[in-house]
Amino acid sequence: MTRGLNRDQMGLTEEMVEAYGETIWDLSHNVQVRIGDPIRRLDWEQIEAQRDGAGLADVQIAERIGLTREQVTHIRLLLEHRKFRRHHYHRLYELGGGRRYRAERFVHVEERASLDERAMALRSVLKFDSGEAGRHIRTGRWGSATPANRLRALAEENGDDLALDAGGTTLDWSAALERSLSLASGLTERGVGRGDAIAIDDGSPASLLLAYAAASLSSAVLSPLPDGLAETALARCLEKVSARVLITRRGGLPEPRPPALETVAPIEDSMGPFSGPWDGDAVAGDPSAVLFAGPDGESPRAVVHNAHTLLAGADWAVARFGLSAEDRIAVASRDPHHAVVAINLALFSGAALCGRDAGPTVAVGAPLPGVRLTLAADAGCRVWIVPEAQLALAASPEAPETLEPAPGMSLRLVAGNDEIVGAAGEGALELRGPNLAPSYLDDEAANRSAFTGDRWWRTGIRARIGEDGAVALLGKA
Repeated sequence: MTRGLNRDQMGLTEEMVEAYGETIWDLSHNVQVRIGDPIRRLDWEQIEAQRDGAGLADVQIAERIGLTREQVTHIRLLLEHRKFRRHHYHRLYELGGGRRYRAERFVHVEERASLDERAMALRSVLKFDSGEAGRHIRTGRWGSATPANRLRALAEENGDDLALDAGGTTLDWSAALERSLSLASGLTERGVGRGDAIAIDDGSPASLLLAYAAASLSSAVLSPLPDGLAETALARCLEKVSARVLITRRGGLPEPRPPALETVAPIEDSMGPFSGPWDGDAVAGDPSAVLFAGPDGESPRAVVHNAHTLLAGADWAVARFGLSAEDRIAVASRDPHHAVVAINLALFSGAALCGRDAGPTVAVGAPLPGVRLTLAADAGCRVWIVPEAQLALAASPEAPETLEPAPGMSLRLVAGNDEIVGAAGEGALELRGPNLAPSYLDDEAANRSAFTGDRWWRTGIRARIGEDGAVALLGKA
């Protein structure tokens, strides 16, 4: 029930209203289109086939697009109020969306925690164009998938399969879920709540997998940082995201100590008892991860992703690279955004994450001896992975030098006079699509220079696009 809840309690921003509003309107009972008269004929098969056209309940819309039911209800009612200009309409909102009030589902307003200012700021960075967002949802490139529910699915369907083999730690998918829930419980005991930032500079595959899943399970935001980052650079990154907890193998607090940082601990000490059940999972629209572009700089650029943008190309990439549960994926780079891609590929393929010396079949970020497939920018099967747009461009093993955009990604080339080059040609590469983070956190100068007014991202790369759509990266623009 949403009555009395404010936006901070729902974790809802005006940017989310703008991004998802028209899609929610079109999916709701406000727009009903039926072909023929299946209701009169009681043609239940046809009724179900036309379900979308008949309008979905709020809870069904929430499950479809990866928001909470309360967020969907609030957005729908806000649009109904604006479109119908009915100032008393809010009195009827619990009767809308095809659902009725149930006392047992009611949570009193005072019992609902509000997201703090910093958590809401992370959400405000997710400024998606409403037309683009609607297109990604309609095409299925954005849905309800999150790291947490992907891990749950693997634990249920492939529970006995190997999930992790690194650093002396071996886990199957069921055990990986149990350990992730234990970490989520331990983080909750340390005061980590919905929307809080967790940083990790422990680059081991086990720690990264568990922290990534635990953040999603607890609706927190993970910020992975390079292992061995200088202390001053680490402190700048932690302050940028207002991290509450740092999971690390370091011995103490970084200097200068970021104001929000409360706890520093290795992952083993961050675990807590878990007895279940657990109902704190994030939804796909929640901020999921903050990836840094240039963490060593004086002003590190923080890229905020939700599960929509992080996972948009994962299923396509799994098919394109021919990955399966028989594979073993190792990260051969110190860049955390490579590790996040490796984890997402594992969560969608069932492949195990492993150490560099544990018999990998696939290497992400750089070549490793004996692998069948290398996913890197300049070796093996070429793949372009950057913090802003993960898996936006990738080759196939059959044509390892030929980059193609992920489904839904749009590319264009710009000449030196800022004129758009045709569909084929050479120029500065710009892109937009479901894999792209929409802006940087607290960095208006970077946003103005990196994003155009119509939301294309200036990659800073010069490229050539052939008549067949194949992309060749030529270096810095």
